[in-house]
Amino acid sequence: MQNKQEWTTNEFGHIYKGKALWKGKTPYQAMQLFKNKTFGTLLFLDGKIQISERDENRYHQYLVSAPVLAHKNAKSICIVGGGDCFALEEAIKFKGLERILMVELDKGVVDFCIKYYPVIQKVVKDKRIEIVYQDARAYLENTCEKFDVMIIDLTEPHGPSKMLYTKEFYNICASRMNKGGILSIHTDNFVLFPESFATIYKTVNSVFPHIFTARIDMPCFAMGWTYRMASKSPLSHARIVKNLKKLKKNGYILDQFTPSSYLLEPTPEESNIVKKFGKVSTDKKPFDKFENLQKYVLDR
Repeated sequence: MQNKQEWTTNEFGHIYKGKALWKGKTPYQAMQLFKNKTFGTLLFLDGKIQISERDENRYHQYLVSAPVLAHKNAKSICIVGGGDCFALEEAIKFKGLERILMVELDKGVVDFCIKYYPVIQKVVKDKRIEIVYQDARAYLENTCEKFDVMIIDLTEPHGPSKMLYTKEFYNICASRMNKGGILSIHTDNFVLFPESFATIYKTVNSVFPHIFTARIDMPCFAMGWTYRMASKSPLSHARIVKNLKKLKKNGYILDQFTPSSYLLEPTPEESNIVKKFGKVSTDKKPFDKFENLQKYVLDR
């Protein structure tokens, strides 16, 4: 039996007990695959948990399915990042999607997940999928294509990824979205990371005035996590409910998802944190979540 330790902050962390299956590096980051009785297979990048076999559905149903359900009639989706390919797995459930594009910098992560996750081997055979290996910001700056839904499935704002959490980047995303388009992003935990939580929210909101928020427990993260849908057009809870019923008729049950999550009001504590912490992240002064967390990178 082996232990896999992850530091969440400099003062707080947790331990997974199990078996290391594989460890290596790509040109961009360290990777590890770990097996645990509770969570099944877990994927770590630079020492940080990304997904687990047990609850990846929960993560991706809110990040990917929710904005597709919230859209009037989504035909195209662009996934920024998403190298583990489970966002693709979630997207292909929607037969109305005609175009599924993923723009991922690190081909090594994609190749690894295709090799070690049999379900992903099947997913990438879907003819609607295209994977582009390029810096997503550069790609979006140079393409003329527009999308109905845009998924921001990145590691947290640290290192190169922090430039994909700025106001300027969200403006690029907005320019690549059709009318009524919806952007979806995960937005941290407000208790442990108030600065990150408030900064991401304020930066997204500086570009997209309409936001829906879901506050969901993520067991493999050992904390609650938030997911936000953002748009320049009003969002409709009733549309999510209506489209979810249609999805069920097509044989897909989102077992970890409920539309009522978006009806919850923020607690006074959460509201005060948004007021007190964070500011809009910009290209000139990009926010870096782990700038002062020395124990963040464990596997270099």
